[in-house]
Amino acid sequence: MLREYLLQLIKGYDAYLGGRRTASAHPMHKLLHDEIPATLLSLTPDPGHFQFKGADGQGNVNEVPWVAVFHRDVTDSAQDGYYVVWLLPKDRKSIILELGLGATQFSNHYGKNTKALNAAARAGEKVVGIARPVLNLFPPDLKSRIKEGEIPPLGESHEHKAYGKGAILSVSYPANNVPAEEKLSSDYVAFINLYQRLVASPLMPTTVELVMDEMEDAIRAGKVQSGILAASEFIARPKQARSKKANNRSNSSPRYARESKKIGDMGERLVFEFLKKELKDAGRNDLAEKVIWHQASKLDRTPGWDITSYKPDTGEVMYVEVKASKGGKINEVIMTKNEWEAAKSHGPKYFIYLVPNVLRQHPAVEVLRDPAGKEGNGDIAISVNSWAVQL
Repeated sequence: MLREYLLQLIKGYDAYLGGRRTASAHPMHKLLHDEIPATLLSLTPDPGHFQFKGADGQGNVNEVPWVAVFHRDVTDSAQDGYYVVWLLPKDRKSIILELGLGATQFSNHYGKNTKALNAAARAGEKVVGIARPVLNLFPPDLKSRIKEGEIPPLGESHEHKAYGKGAILSVSYPANNVPAEEKLSSDYVAFINLYQRLVASPLMPTTVELVMDEMEDAIRAGKVQSGILAASEFIARPKQARSKKANNRSNSSPRYARESKKIGDMGERLVFEFLKKELKDAGRNDLAEKVIWHQASKLDRTPGWDITSYKPDTGEVMYVEVKASKGGKINEVIMTKNEWEAAKSHGPKYFIYLVPNVLRQHPAVEVLRDPAGKEGNGDIAISVNSWAVQL
């Protein structure tokens, strides 16, 4: 049925596009949201590891429809992570099977521009290098048809260009000569098996690592300016439960430990540069030169905080612990016993800088002063090793 459904999509989608607005009762909508995903599920080895999702647009019909397969340990969205997807380009001359990267994770940092697209392409090339040895396990016929790396844009919009730039591996089937069911199915299963191998491989970086590597390269090369523009006082809010996916990641692959360290290092670097800039802007170059990022220094690297700085107005010392996240607002932080003891010892001179959305070009930052002095006020949950303190 996969071949038949793909042919229906190729032949019928333009008429649906002409109606402009999505319609849940329309055959094309059902094809994309129900029939093709159900068929892919039936073909997929170990389907419980995956989510199957089709898209024809939100309100307005999208010119480039797609049906994607998301590994639950990687992503649940076409905007980030990497996934297997069937794509129908705007020109309708082909149907494409692709293993590709979501590009929104790059445009969050660079904006919707050429820099983001090129960053996605470079990240895709890195994954190609990891995937290439596995291609030797593919049937020779499929291996000969595989395109490595980026492909031409699928349409004019940034998102449509991103499908091409973010391609890791792809196969294009002519719309006027779609192959037999057996070939389509076996190609798809081969892509899923490769996807599974990449997810399981310790060599495969997380997509956060890919994005951060691109960010760091661009910052070092002066291609993009990144940094904290301002910091605001922490505002109390209810604690939120961690997602099941976040809990699974924290307890599983060493890759996510690497990812967490990269996120932490990025947050510390951003706060370090922000604190120095604050002092320089206040005319305190003398104090700016004394700011210490302990991890990067030869001094005490684990004093119980990350950065020693100074208040621009009074010159008073500040002991700054940084907690960063790729997600939105931080509602819970984990401190070591050493950090908590330092917080209790230094009282109002001890600060926690919360850096959510650390992958964005200019993340917002909140400052929690004297966390130990706020114990029991219900502001934020802090876990110290295995025991929790409600602040």
